[in-house]
Amino acid sequence: MAADVLVIGAGVAGMKASLLLASAGRRVHLIENSSIIGGRLIRCEDIFPAMECATCMVSPMQQDVLRNDLINVVTLGDILSIEGSIGNFRVKIRKRASCVDPVACIGCAECWNACPVEINNEFEENLSKRKAISIPCAGALPNVPWIDRENCLRWNGDENCSLCAEACVFAAVDYSEVDSEFEITVSNIILSTGYQPTHGEVFEKYQWGICPGVFTASEFERYYSSNGPTSGELVTKDGLKPESAAIIVHACGTGSHSNINTMYSLKFLHYLMEKLPDIRPVVFLDASYSPDALEDRHHLKWRNVEADVILYTQIPEVNKVGDGKSLSITCSTAEGSFQAETDLLVLGTSMLPSTGTSKFIKLLGIECSDEGYVTKPEPGLSSVMTTVPGIFAAGCTGGPLDIASSVTEAAAAVGRVLADANRGEK
Repeated sequence: MAADVLVIGAGVAGMKASLLLASAGRRVHLIENSSIIGGRLIRCEDIFPAMECATCMVSPMQQDVLRNDLINVVTLGDILSIEGSIGNFRVKIRKRASCVDPVACIGCAECWNACPVEINNEFEENLSKRKAISIPCAGALPNVPWIDRENCLRWNGDENCSLCAEACVFAAVDYSEVDSEFEITVSNIILSTGYQPTHGEVFEKYQWGICPGVFTASEFERYYSSNGPTSGELVTKDGLKPESAAIIVHACGTGSHSNINTMYSLKFLHYLMEKLPDIRPVVFLDASYSPDALEDRHHLKWRNVEADVILYTQIPEVNKVGDGKSLSITCSTAEGSFQAETDLLVLGTSMLPSTGTSKFIKLLGIECSDEGYVTKPEPGLSSVMTTVPGIFAAGCTGGPLDIASSVTEAAAAVGRVLADANRGEK
């Protein structure tokens, strides 16, 4: 029987690669660092450009992965070491204890309702609170909570709390569970470690973290989402309904990430028009950005949007107005100076290499670009090969990609794995 394959990261690329490998009869070990699968896609409400329901797109894939007997899904998983070479990679893995029995648990929420601890929910961009035992959001899969022992009263030494176990009538909470380690041998590795958005601190010059009406793209996505912190209501962070809105598309500057900025910002215009139809947004777009149509095929759509598109020649300056409930945005244009006031400001983002990508570049000795993405040594021949034979990169591991391109790369990586197997059989 053909050797097992390791897929690292259970976002859309990792899930697609796992399903394709399983359909070819290969056993897959899908390792995910968080407690759920689906990646950053499950934080979205809609997918641009067709504005499809993200949950409708990803949920069937998540369920297929979890139900497939050939896919060993390891959530709360950490890769400790990888040794060997193509055809014989030896991998040591640690599975962190969730302290919740996934078979006994039905996801009823009684355990986290009983928990007295409240901490910032990182999944929600710290816009809401979660409990020390929790799932990140409604609809997460697997729908099984885990205990964050760093913040649980039972483990941090303050008191011997057992409220979550007492609340569970199915006896699913198991405080005796400990972290476990195991080793596997695989023929190939597919890295699908995703991306992370620009850190909010970069946007302080736009009054982010100071004024309640300023949102990063990731924050705004969660505010619009029906399972987000406001159940989809578009309000400022202090709960007020905005009467005006603006988007700075290239808030991080232009370059290779601008295609993503364009898609995100066009999608956010849809969001604004749906939830705040009486508002005509103001869009600030870098006048110096001249995209290649292949790199940013959506850029010219700015000509036909129902918004005031301002082409600026210098980065807009954002200042508080009065008590900070409103913002003043000033910029230079080819015609002179432009100024507008707004209650709601959305900042375009860039995709950055994830911490997982950085970790495995170092662990595996893979060459990387100046930006920190996995280097593709022969881009003309393959979009998924790395500088280490037998290891392939799919999705945003090798640079900013949209969902369709990530799925395409997952298929390409699987094709390479199967080709390696065929060469080995000969």
